[in-house]
Amino acid sequence: MSDQKRVDALIDRDWATAWETLPEAPAFVARPKTSQVTLRISTRLLARLKAVALAESLPYHALARAWIIEGLRSSSRPVNSDLGEEPQSEQLNIKLYQELLDGLKSRADELRRPYHSVAREWIEAALVREEETLGIGPAAVGRPAIKDLIVLLLHSPGRGGDEAIRGMTRLQKLLFVIEQKLAVGDSRFYAYNYGPFTEEVHDAADALRLAGFLRGTDSIKASPPSFVEMMATAEQRSGPRSNDQPEEFALSERGHEAAERLRQSGDAYDQLFTHIAQLRKEWDTSDLDELVERVYAAWPRYAEKSLIRHEVAERAARRRGI
Repeated sequence: MSDQKRVDALIDRDWATAWETLPEAPAFVARPKTSQVTLRISTRLLARLKAVALAESLPYHALARAWIIEGLRSSSRPVNSDLGEEPQSEQLNIKLYQELLDGLKSRADELRRPYHSVAREWIEAALVREEETLGIGPAAVGRPAIKDLIVLLLHSPGRGGDEAIRGMTRLQKLLFVIEQKLAVGDSRFYAYNYGPFTEEVHDAADALRLAGFLRGTDSIKASPPSFVEMMATAEQRSGPRSNDQPEEFALSERGHEAAERLRQSGDAYDQLFTHIAQLRKEWDTSDLDELVERVYAAWPRYAEKSLIRHEVAERAARRRGI
């Protein structure tokens, strides 16, 4: 029988009874066009990634995604670097097309490695290469994140055995002292309306509170803030808070557990905690005015733009009996 006659016979055949015997088709599951891979990386690695992305005028998420795709297209094995020395305290979320994520998992399975580790190692290898090409050194080497400093500061013994710090002004000034005493890299603080200030302290404190590391939880509004509310928040952040009910910063049980894990992650962090505890004993006095006066006197260039520098100077003079 010719091929054409065979085709004609199949077309003419009554398939009604055979159709009923076919198994049910599996349910259709729609796959999203994009998926997300979440990587845990160190604060230092994230800072380096952001520095290279800034130098290349690219979003750092897009740069990390491009390096993962480059790794998938390469036949070379990822370098198994020693990423366990530093705590992987930062989270990097990268959007991938589903087929790329499937390819990453397939390659990781061939290498008998977790796919998160493979992706992280591709990113780090490309980062080292780009740093050499751009002629820039690793960013923020040896400088702990503001979040880590807050956790260790609140974990250290306070006055009367209470670790809590009351008031954003006190928290800002103590973190400024700690960073200056560490003397690692350029300061994240700058001269502003009420002395040394950085928005990073507020952002880090908000992040720790939302993560459940601080006692108490502020309610989150369902609607975005208005322009007036945003301007009021900015003004409040740059200046001292009311002394009637100062904001309290204290670690929750979960926060203390995180602080202990941070201390045990390496000798450097354990030594940092000891150093922070000593600095808190020296600088965190019961009188906030005295703390501000000492900061202004020790680092006068950070008080140049302060709206209260003359008031602080007069108060310090009275304290000394001048």
